[in-house]
Amino acid sequence: MEITAAQVKELREKTGIGMMICKKALIENNGDMELAIESLRKQGQATAEKRAGKAVKQGTVSVVADTGCSILYEVNSETDFVARNDDFVEFIKILGTVLLAQKPADIAAARTCSAPELGGQSVDGRVTELIGKIGENITFRRYRKLEADVANERIFSYIHGEGKIGVLVKLSSTAGLDSEELALLGKDLAMQVTAANPMAIDREHVDASVLAKEKEIYFTQAQTSGKPEKIWDKIVEGKMTKFFQEMTLVEQGFIRNPDTSVTDRIKETEKALGATVKVLDFIRFELGAEE
Repeated sequence: MEITAAQVKELREKTGIGMMICKKALIENNGDMELAIESLRKQGQATAEKRAGKAVKQGTVSVVADTGCSILYEVNSETDFVARNDDFVEFIKILGTVLLAQKPADIAAARTCSAPELGGQSVDGRVTELIGKIGENITFRRYRKLEADVANERIFSYIHGEGKIGVLVKLSSTAGLDSEELALLGKDLAMQVTAANPMAIDREHVDASVLAKEKEIYFTQAQTSGKPEKIWDKIVEGKMTKFFQEMTLVEQGFIRNPDTSVTDRIKETEKALGATVKVLDFIRFELGAEE
């Protein structure tokens, strides 16, 4: 099949290696981007991000919240100019109000919400009207909500870069739910998720298919490393340990002090509160990024 220059460029951006090697990998994998990345990683040629998410759209990521619910949503435009347009900005505010009031189950339900604030239209209808007025494509792309049991849980949020990245983090604690210590931890963890982009909370939350794929890649690398077969399993084990340290939140180096881990930061708060604190969930939206 024909491999386009755009495909080669995308693979190069995701792996950081040469154009000719990227083109060869795409040809060998019939243009399948993920298979090409996997192939290059097995060969040891690629240092591709394990969760490559390239921002390719403009717009904004926003958060709205009440006592027991926080909502993260993303609306895209074609250009940054429109993202700053007064009509677009006003729509983002109104949309947040409607979403928080109605708390739809998912993005499909969110798009059908209607309200007086939207002129009696559905969200989709208002988007269509806005497209006609502004003259540029606009998409209500993503919506997620986190709900908390206010008796023992709290949700913390962080918006980075005027809507370029948005994060929600849900914590439980056996004491000090409204303390400054827990609030500071929530902010730190939300910033950690923003900066370090973990795949999961901990090892137990990493998808089994992802683990199997990583092990397969590392074993192939060990086989072709020229090192004795008897140490291949240890090589894989070491690489998996590094994978968990990079990709699971609680094992990552803490961004404010890389010599300690996120787990160490959580333990500090537990000691201060005399409580048990646990990360229950997090959501991260990066503007325009692949899910």
